[in-house]
Amino acid sequence: MKAKLRLIGGKRLESPKNIYTRPTTLRVREAIFNILRNRVENSNWLDLFSGTGSISCEAYNHGAKKIVAIEKNKNNTIICLKNLLSLHNIESRKKDIDVICNDVLIWTKPNHKRNSLSKNNDLNKLKFDFIYLDPPYGANYHEFVLDQIFNCNFIKKDTLVICEHSPELVIKKSNLWETIDVRDYGQSRLTFLIYV
Repeated sequence: MKAKLRLIGGKRLESPKNIYTRPTTLRVREAIFNILRNRVENSNWLDLFSGTGSISCEAYNHGAKKIVAIEKNKNNTIICLKNLLSLHNIESRKKDIDVICNDVLIWTKPNHKRNSLSKNNDLNKLKFDFIYLDPPYGANYHEFVLDQIFNCNFIKKDTLVICEHSPELVIKKSNLWETIDVRDYGQSRLTFLIYV
């Protein structure tokens, strides 16, 4: 039986009833936001493969200014939006949030027309301070998506890309990015990347 999905602080979130979605664990989320601390405040946050939106919700609770969540599964997209809309003081911040049902492999293509998918933000102009990338652990396209991200106009020189993956996977070196930190938490590994 799946454990109840909760945010840091205890608020319960809705999660899908299927066994295929793997929300980022509370332990990993606590570690991420302890590492980032007050840098999240007033930042623009991109959540790729957002699933239930637990990372987006944590970013909102830690003061992110704009949040864009991308998820291919329609049911998970609905749950992600519902979870975000359940947060404190959300009524005045609805325009700061976009939950988009789209394939990350397509959405992160450098020439993709992202603006047509947003209700609230000009995604052709928005630059992200943090990008969280959490593909299915068994997927073989972490580096493919990273390559697209680091070639997109939504990334800045100081954008921090956080990739969650299994400890068996090692993100290879690239002339586009530099790995600045790697941390293991049980069955999860976090790789922190920036522009070279």
